[in-house]
Amino acid sequence: MDRNTRARLRHALVARYPWVTDREWGPAAVEAGECDGCGAEARLVRTCGPASGEYVGRRCAAALGPDAWCDGHEDDAASALAWLSALPGEADLVARVWWVATGEVAPPPGGAGLALAQLGMPAP
Repeated sequence: MDRNTRARLRHALVARYPWVTDREWGPAAVEAGECDGCGAEARLVRTCGPASGEYVGRRCAAALGPDAWCDGHEDDAASALAWLSALPGEADLVARVWWVATGEVAPPPGGAGLALAQLGMPAP
């Protein structure tokens, strides 16, 4: 995917899913990849609790709850968990496409077309 195509894709994603650029939580705030807890969902937040430095997705963050954050960061935990619970169902797919659009990961075999189709978005 060339630079111009990635730029058009980023623009389309931000227009439809503005949360992707959040610098506190979400795909722009974490290292690209799958959840350190389950390996089956996109990383969307970084915790700072007993398992310090884990990048987790929505279900794992919800399962871990506020205890995944260290003492003193209870407000951060509550905010992160509320933010995660407000995301659309397709958030994992959106995060993965965002990482392709930013060049953090390579497009999947066959390109990003299938993911875009699943999101109901035209190819850039």
